[in-house]
Amino acid sequence: MSKTAKIMSLSVVAICVVLFIAGLIVINLSATVSEAESVSQFALGLVLGAIHSILKIIMMEKSLNRIADVGDETQVKHVKTMGQVAFIGRYVITAVVLVIGAVVPFLGLFGTIAGIVSLRFAAYLTVAIENRIEKKQAD
Repeated sequence: MSKTAKIMSLSVVAICVVLFIAGLIVINLSATVSEAESVSQFALGLVLGAIHSILKIIMMEKSLNRIADVGDETQVKHVKTMGQVAFIGRYVITAVVLVIGAVVPFLGLFGTIAGIVSLRFAAYLTVAIENRIEKKQAD
């Protein structure tokens, strides 16, 4: 895995820990949420969503590396098609994970969604971290 993918994966984990703590507070303070989803369901859903996000990072990195390694113009169309298939495949996997989070009784849908959304926040956090690293190295 590249340095960026490692930072992004660690960011997903860190964000999920923060989301777990926030979810714990919300579930304990709200009776209506706690009836719909227990702490353990939320936590297991969050783990499922985080695993999905980390796997998605790995899949995106492999796909981008494959696209970047195109050396011949005859391969461009094939690689473009493969990139599109990988893109659609990642969305299908996301849909499957959401369905699993919704259907399986011991998994919480809110936690699953939070784990999946953590990838978006991790992308922004990774850019901020890498900018700080570059700034420190320049000084």
